[in-house]
Amino acid sequence: MFVGRFAAFLLITLVGTFLVLAPTSSVEAADKQKYKYTGNKGCKCHLSPGVWEGDEWKQIDHSKAFKRLQTDEEKKDPKCLKCHTTGYGGKFKNPKETYLEDVTCEACHGPGEAYSELKNNYQGKGKKAFNELLEKDPMAARKAQYDAGLIVAGINNASGKVKDQCLECHWEDPNDPEKCPKCDKDDKGNPIAMNFDEYFKKDDHRDLDTIDEVIKKMSDGDKAKWKGCIERDPILNTPIKPEAKGKKKAVAED
Repeated sequence: MFVGRFAAFLLITLVGTFLVLAPTSSVEAADKQKYKYTGNKGCKCHLSPGVWEGDEWKQIDHSKAFKRLQTDEEKKDPKCLKCHTTGYGGKFKNPKETYLEDVTCEACHGPGEAYSELKNNYQGKGKKAFNELLEKDPMAARKAQYDAGLIVAGINNASGKVKDQCLECHWEDPNDPEKCPKCDKDDKGNPIAMNFDEYFKKDDHRDLDTIDEVIKKMSDGDKAKWKGCIERDPILNTPIKPEAKGKKKAVAED
């Protein structure tokens, strides 16, 4: 049970080092991308029925983002695709794919190959090796992810800030020149800017994670020992949705 819960945290909060929505050309971005996109099939444990984070994601607008593109022109426009799909301009496990519909797990948490590569063959010892490390020494397992070039910050952004990731596609200033011309509008026809705090509360799909309890019980000495592995965006220290606490399901081992 411990391994299942802890693995759930690690796999949903691991972050690839590549930011697909960075303001570079798709060719430049693909050249810098270390891991490949796998699609939601690589996140099957988190998206299986009864798992809070997946069930909640299915209810928010991100899971239906591609449907917002109404015309064939919009469905081919790079400016639309970069925010209404996942991985546009990047590399995919399936070479025939050029993007994945909707804003899926990998859009914010990084390419799925980053997760499976470490979890399925840690130090070349096979799938069980990483799970055994998780059970024996959770913080050592986290450090192994850092050493592999992954960022356990909960969001696919070099700054480690959730808000910075959101601002790749949303905007706070209604006069922002980069805003979408067909975005949501108020009753006066003015574009609706993002209120980050409200957006985060509405779309938050965190659950109660074992790693939080581990860190909470750390002594000052342990915190000093693991400095660089336990820091995260303060927004992730805010209370989770009350309903998330009662809907935790152990993640099955693949």
